[in-house]
Amino acid sequence: MIAAGKGALSGAYLLHGEEEFLKENAVSSALKLIDPAMRDLNVDILETAQATAVIAAAETLPFMAERRVVLCRAMPKDDDAARLAAYAEKVPESTVLLFYIKGKADGRSAFVKAMARLGRSVDFAPLNEIEARRYVQKRAKAIDAPITEQEAAFFVSLAGTDCAALYNELDKAAAYAGAGNEITREVIAKIVTRDLDYVVFEVLDQFIANRATDGLRTLNGLMENGEKPLMIAERLRDKAKLTLQARQLLDKRMGKDEITRRLGVSSGYAWRVSDSAKRLSTAQVAALTDAAEALSRVTTMQLTGQAKAEDALIRALMLLAHR
Repeated sequence: MIAAGKGALSGAYLLHGEEEFLKENAVSSALKLIDPAMRDLNVDILETAQATAVIAAAETLPFMAERRVVLCRAMPKDDDAARLAAYAEKVPESTVLLFYIKGKADGRSAFVKAMARLGRSVDFAPLNEIEARRYVQKRAKAIDAPITEQEAAFFVSLAGTDCAALYNELDKAAAYAGAGNEITREVIAKIVTRDLDYVVFEVLDQFIANRATDGLRTLNGLMENGEKPLMIAERLRDKAKLTLQARQLLDKRMGKDEITRRLGVSSGYAWRVSDSAKRLSTAQVAALTDAAEALSRVTTMQLTGQAKAEDALIRALMLLAHR
């Protein structure tokens, strides 16, 4: 993150990464350094990264303010990239120059490499579950709606790790609990919109951990909320296969970025999958392989009349419970 306390922020920064909500918040925090009454005179927003225009804006002195902000919503290219990479070290202390990029910047770019060498590249990566729990507790404290560490974990298990979703769901839960009141498990269960992918993953983790009772309870909760057994089976199958793929990559000692690339998912989701995969014993890997195959057969078993989808789904998951 970039420090946006009063007087703490100056110079050039490259803001990129998949977590758009936090990135937008960082820009908003930088703009708040400027008195709203003087903002029109001390904020420039550029849609192209033309070096001459960027440098001219950055070199302009603040007008009746300590700082001015130049927000460039584009990635410099070619000669402009070379000029701006060299200029990044020379930005006046009175200027905050932000290069704001949607998504993750190409790490092969000379400009990106230069900003990283200067310690001026900020990658807003998706939160993993631990970071999401901390975010929930910090945000809950800020809005005077305390939440325990245990309930923050429960909150994330339902809402997922997307910051925009966490922000909105926390506001809903806090409003329901009432000003100054704790956000309890009962409030979370009643109010929070579930991120289906994360709840399905929770089912898989519970069965793998030989917590079949918890897994069945979570599974029943999904079905009571209207999710169809066939759809749940398909999602569980996909997550089982992704976890097995992650385990193979971990066994090959591949790095985090390469695993994320090969799995074809966001970095936060890759962390979730890899965390599950690395905890598997050899017996659990074998059991998960069998379960993935059984989950793949759920639709066929229902269509051919061999079993109801719900029964076939539970039998497939129970293959994990006693290994």
